[in-house]
Amino acid sequence: MVWEFGHFIYHYLGHKVRLFWCLHSTHHAPQAMNLSVSYAHFFLEGPYADVIRTTVCILLGVNPPMLFVIMFIDGFYGGFIHIGEQLMKDGKLGFLYKYILTPSHHRVHHAKNPLYMDTNFCNLLNIWDRVFGTYQPEEKNLHIEYGITREMKPNSFLDSYFGEFACLIKDVYKAPGLKNKILYIFMPPGWNHTGDHKTASKARNEFKESQRQLTENALAPDFNADPKQMAIQE
Repeated sequence: MVWEFGHFIYHYLGHKVRLFWCLHSTHHAPQAMNLSVSYAHFFLEGPYADVIRTTVCILLGVNPPMLFVIMFIDGFYGGFIHIGEQLMKDGKLGFLYKYILTPSHHRVHHAKNPLYMDTNFCNLLNIWDRVFGTYQPEEKNLHIEYGITREMKPNSFLDSYFGEFACLIKDVYKAPGLKNKILYIFMPPGWNHTGDHKTASKARNEFKESQRQLTENALAPDFNADPKQMAIQE
């Protein structure tokens, strides 16, 4: 649970801080899910992740031998949850779906659907996603779309690896004033100094609101309908 807390912090920051997202976005760039995705990482992300996770564990009293055991389990299971629909169509692992993080949960995490973005940050125990409100089960009628929301060059390794850095540099260069330049580095991806934000949180909230309005409209009575027909339906 302590290691998972450290993992949650690292992973959350990887999505909520633009500079860290530049490191983490390579892992989200693939537009399909398979076991090879677990190895798609920017070379600096591993050291950054382990510094946070191990620091949290050491500060909270996890002894080094146990820490190495946990890291082994985490690495093995972290690869397994990237298993794709070709090898495991459902990915929910039956009754375990309620208690641990499954491939289905992690497929949601890798999705660019507004409802799914920035959710399910845990790796094995999804307790911290539930505590901090980032838990999101896979919806039966919502097809997962993998990848990142930015338009990418097809089959480009350089774009997958350095594309977000290039976008960040452009935004910092064009931003007016030192304050805005710094904010572009540390605010969430999609933040804009003009207030026209396109963050994952905003997209998610707008999607939820649109779904709520659709539900309300579907349940609202149609006062223009034929009274006889309404009586028949009742």
